[in-house]
Amino acid sequence: MKPIVFLPVWIILLLVLLQPSNVTAGLSFWPYHHVHIVNELSDPKAVLLVHCKSKDDDLGVHYVTVDNEYTWRFKPDVIKETMYWCYLAYNNRHVAFEAYNKADPQREYQFHSFWNVTDEAVFQESRNEDGVTWENILPHPWKPGSR
Repeated sequence: MKPIVFLPVWIILLLVLLQPSNVTAGLSFWPYHHVHIVNELSDPKAVLLVHCKSKDDDLGVHYVTVDNEYTWRFKPDVIKETMYWCYLAYNNRHVAFEAYNKADPQREYQFHSFWNVTDEAVFQESRNEDGVTWENILPHPWKPGSR
């Protein structure tokens, strides 16, 4: 009869972290991050074009009416940097920005990123523990033209 070998916990964790990223990104205990693009334009007929993607995942083009949002979720990669970019357009105006960047120490990410689209700019919303908005940060002003 062979003896049972027990590996220390740190070796098991190291083996998990050294797995290919497509394995670690899907770990069931790793939390999802949700990104919300919220159309808060003043014109009630304004339809917002939203096109977001990462290096590995193009989410396609979506059209969002006023007072609605486009949302997606993903599990940030344990090893590699996870980054999503978005391009938004409406009424001959456009803007492009990083909607999520795991490597950016300036931004606080919990499990949700909210981007509020207004007539002036696109703002990332900060929320306290109770989910109450207390500040709009990181403004991205609109640029004229469709691109």
